[in-house]
Amino acid sequence: MASDHLGRTAENTRLEVISLATVIGIRDESKTVKSLSLKVQDERLTFKSGQWVDMFIPGLETVGGFSMCSSPIKLKQEQVLDLAVKYSKHPPAYWVHTKCKEGDTVDIRVGGDFYFDPMYNNKDVDLLLIAGGVGINPLYSIVNEIVDINKGDYSNHNKFSGRVTLLYSAQTKKELIFQEQLSDIQENNENIRCQFHVTREDNLPIEITKIPIVGKRIDEDVLVQCFDWLRKSNTLVYICGPFTMLEDMENTLIKIGINETNIKYEKWW
Repeated sequence: MASDHLGRTAENTRLEVISLATVIGIRDESKTVKSLSLKVQDERLTFKSGQWVDMFIPGLETVGGFSMCSSPIKLKQEQVLDLAVKYSKHPPAYWVHTKCKEGDTVDIRVGGDFYFDPMYNNKDVDLLLIAGGVGINPLYSIVNEIVDINKGDYSNHNKFSGRVTLLYSAQTKKELIFQEQLSDIQENNENIRCQFHVTREDNLPIEITKIPIVGKRIDEDVLVQCFDWLRKSNTLVYICGPFTMLEDMENTLIKIGINETNIKYEKWW
């Protein structure tokens, strides 16, 4: 298997547009994750929630691959998209964490075949979103788009009528990024529910957000409970996380009766 982003995603769809983008904001989401806000110059560049960008960084030969975590509607309205990048020694991620500053410019190109398109999937569909670690990014983008549609921010779409459950797992509660934002989203959108899981931390507080934090991995019992609210025959499942998690979740979902064609996943290396 190819070890670099371009090699791993060589078979994926890519848009032809490559746009200059300026870093207009940097913030720490956790000790290991930084988010970037990019002002996109070329208005032809668009994306679907769940997709990623190739990032071409001046001075680096290695091309980065980072999923959007913001809504496509934000890009349409403000020409801004957001990324969240986990620290690693991989040159593009290392650049984001050690050298990137406001005013820096990069070139970006959109790609990916893992996405939710409300133009085609807005009719009588529920969503189950399962995230592991930094795999939250594309699923958070999907949630943000649904929120924007329901606020009436995009006149091309009717409100999303389905129900959404987000299951989000990390090793510790401090690694659960976007906690406050997701808590607000759940509070203000009656069709969206979230549940956090941590796998390597004991003595969890009773409540640190309005969203439950469960001290175990996402397992068969958790998935079965989701379908007390979601409609099994009308649910699309999107999974993003480590390969072992994807494989386990897919096998378990099929075991409990989810049609394999309704399960979409993105491998995040």
